[in-house]
Amino acid sequence: MKDSTQEIDKILDTIREYRRFVLTSHINPDGDGLGSELALYHFLNNQQKEVMVLNDSPVPATYRFMDLEENIFKRYGSEYKEDIIKADVIFILDIAELSRLGALRGAIEESPAKRICIDHHVSNNFPGDILYADEAAAATGEMIKKLIDRSDEKLTVEMAEALYIALLSDTGCFRFSNTNARAHQLGSDLLKAGANHQRIFHYLYENNSWEKTRLYSQALSTLKQEADGKIATMIITRDMLKQSGAAYEDIEGFSDFARNIKGVLLSILFVELKNTNIKISFRSGSDVLVNKLAGELGGGGHKNASASVIKDLSLDETIRKVLNIAITYVKVSNFNQL
Repeated sequence: MKDSTQEIDKILDTIREYRRFVLTSHINPDGDGLGSELALYHFLNNQQKEVMVLNDSPVPATYRFMDLEENIFKRYGSEYKEDIIKADVIFILDIAELSRLGALRGAIEESPAKRICIDHHVSNNFPGDILYADEAAAATGEMIKKLIDRSDEKLTVEMAEALYIALLSDTGCFRFSNTNARAHQLGSDLLKAGANHQRIFHYLYENNSWEKTRLYSQALSTLKQEADGKIATMIITRDMLKQSGAAYEDIEGFSDFARNIKGVLLSILFVELKNTNIKISFRSGSDVLVNKLAGELGGGGHKNASASVIKDLSLDETIRKVLNIAITYVKVSNFNQL
């Protein structure tokens, strides 16, 4: 377990010293990014700090229950650039690369504000004043909890629920390989602090729209096996999105399905994006290190959950290119089937 006491103390000293804060996370924010933002928002707000949460992308439908009145999460536009420029401190959460900032990148690079990055990805060299990174953490939310615990502030119900969303999302409800004793202990602590498991679970996993369900059905019709069943692939095209009435944000979670098929070591989801690029999401539950696989294609992420974006190739060309590389990863896998 990494000792990050020095970094945490620097962050707390910075919080005490300054007044205006901006919080952000990666494009297409997930439960960990949003939960970490929300918990930190309440933590700073309770200390009478001026806090603004700005993201490149809108909040996905699944997570809108976190801010029903839409008072906290703001989608970045040029009207908010001055807020970034005038900020004293910018917190950058759950991000390992500048490119993942999306539209905020230019303003953040231009701003004289201090930058603090808190992240749990395997490799992070994000340029800033303070980098608090811990790849052993189950979620960035776990690191925010450590920050709050070391401060003089009480962990409120609002903070606990936000962090529980972060934890549940990034561990796949305690199914993924990042689930460990620390993750379960964190979950227990957050429930003791007032997080409502049943309510949060309902919104995250029992609240799918008909549009998302139709898209899911269409995606399943493309399911194929490769490499003697060790690889499973699915496809989502722009036409499928249009026909189903679903949004790109509805795709979250689709890449996990095929990984649950017996004998599958690696699942790959190909998604046609609006700008003709193709996003590839990789999932594995064995010793297939998909962060390295994604890295060969210009992407990255966690060792069992990563993604890449391919430009200037057709869908068929992309599939062939990715499979040629992916097959080598399952061939060298030492995974023993349970």
